[in-house]
Amino acid sequence: MNICVIGLGRVGLPFALIICEKGGRVIGVDKNPEVIRKIRSKIPPFQEFRLEELLQKYCGKKGHFNVTNDLKKALLKSQVVVITIGTSINNENPDLTNILNLVNDISNAVENVQRKLLIFKTTVPIGTTRNLTKLIEERTGLRCGKDFFVAFCPARSLEGKAIVEIETLPKIIGGMDPESSKKAAVFFRNIGGKIIIVENPESAELIKLMDNAYRQTIFAFANDIALVAEKYGLNAYELIKAANDSYPRNNIPLPSAGVSGFCLKKDPFYLEASFKEIGKKRKFSSVWYYARKTNDYLPIHTVDLVEQQLAGNIKGANVLVCGICYKENVDDTRFSHGIEIAHELRRRGANVSIWDPVVSDRNPEYPMIDDPKEAFRNMDAAIFTVKHDEFLRLNDSDEIFVLVSRMRTPVIVDGWGIFQKLRDKDSTRYIGVGIK
Repeated sequence: MNICVIGLGRVGLPFALIICEKGGRVIGVDKNPEVIRKIRSKIPPFQEFRLEELLQKYCGKKGHFNVTNDLKKALLKSQVVVITIGTSINNENPDLTNILNLVNDISNAVENVQRKLLIFKTTVPIGTTRNLTKLIEERTGLRCGKDFFVAFCPARSLEGKAIVEIETLPKIIGGMDPESSKKAAVFFRNIGGKIIIVENPESAELIKLMDNAYRQTIFAFANDIALVAEKYGLNAYELIKAANDSYPRNNIPLPSAGVSGFCLKKDPFYLEASFKEIGKKRKFSSVWYYARKTNDYLPIHTVDLVEQQLAGNIKGANVLVCGICYKENVDDTRFSHGIEIAHELRRRGANVSIWDPVVSDRNPEYPMIDDPKEAFRNMDAAIFTVKHDEFLRLNDSDEIFVLVSRMRTPVIVDGWGIFQKLRDKDSTRYIGVGIK
C-alpha cells in the first residue's frame, strides 16, 4: 500500500517516517522546495529526536520514502492520503486558506479521490472536516462512505518527542461514517497506540482543540497566581510546590514568562470560534479565551519587570533575550513569547540581542550571539524565557555567576525560576514572574 503524506513539517515528516518504520511505502508532498531539497539530501529540516536516523534509513530507498512537489502524481499512486498541512489565525479568527486550497486541488479530478481513504490530521474548527467532505462530493460527484472515505484523526504528539509519541499515544478516530472509521482504525492499528473511535469527525475535532485549550488554561492559572504572589512579595514557585506537595487533588504547574507556540497560541481561538454564540448569550467569553489573554499578557509583564529594575530607563539599555523558542530544547520559534518579548523591548527603545543555544537559524531582526560569555558582556538586563538544558546547566555548574559578572548592570529576569540561588547575591538584581 502506498501512503501519501501532504505537508512535511513537524507533524507530517515524523509521521511519514514512522509509517516507513512500520513497513509502509510513503510519498511525501510539500510545496516548499527547500524542504524537498533537504529531505532528499537526508538533512533534517528541523530538530527532532531520531529524525536524522530515520531519514538516513528510509529516504530515497525504493519503496520506502520519496518526496515530491507533484501533488497529482502522488495522489494517483496512493491508496491512503494523510493531510498534515498547517492552518493559522488572523486577528483571532481561524484562517483555513491553506487547507481549502489543498482540498480544491485534490478535488480537481475524480481519480485523485476515488476509492481512497482521506485522513485529516490538520487542526481545524469544529465542523470543518464535514464541510471539506461536502466540497469534495460537490466537485467530484462522488459519495463519501461509498466512493471514498474520510476521517479526522488529530495529531497529538509534542515536538521533541513526536517520533516516540506517534507510536505510543492513543489515536482518536472520527470518521464521516462507520466504514470510514473502520478503515482509519485498520490503518492506525499498524502504527501503535490505543485506538479510540468517536462518533463523528466533530467529536474528534473538539477533542483536539480540548487538548491544547486545557493545557494553556492551566498554565494561565499558574501565571495569574504568580502575579498575585508578586503583588504580596511572595515566591509563587515555593507556594505552588507547597500546595502540590502530598495533596492528591492539586497538580498546579509552575508559572513562566509566556505560553506560546504554534498550537497553544492558535487552538484556543479555534475552539472559541465554536463558542461565540454561547458567549454572546451569556455575555462573556470562555475560560480558555481569557486564559489565552492572560498568557498573551505575560511578555508585556516580563518587560515591565525589566523596566522597573532599570528605574524606567529602558530606552537605550542593552537587553539580552535568552531563548526565542516557544519551549525548551525545541528549535521552533513560531508564535514564540521570546520573540514577543524582544519586540516589546525594542518598541520601548531597548537595544535587543538574542542568545539561544538551540536555534541555529539566524533571526534577521536582532543580533544573535552564540558565545554566552560575549552575549552577557555589557548587558543591562538578561531575560530567560525558556528552560533549555543549557540554561539549567549554567545553574548547576554555577557558571551563571560568571556570566552575570560580565554584565554592566546585573539584572536577571528569570522566566522559569531557574536561577533562584541568585536571590542571595546582593550584587545581582534577581526577579522573575512570580518572584520578588
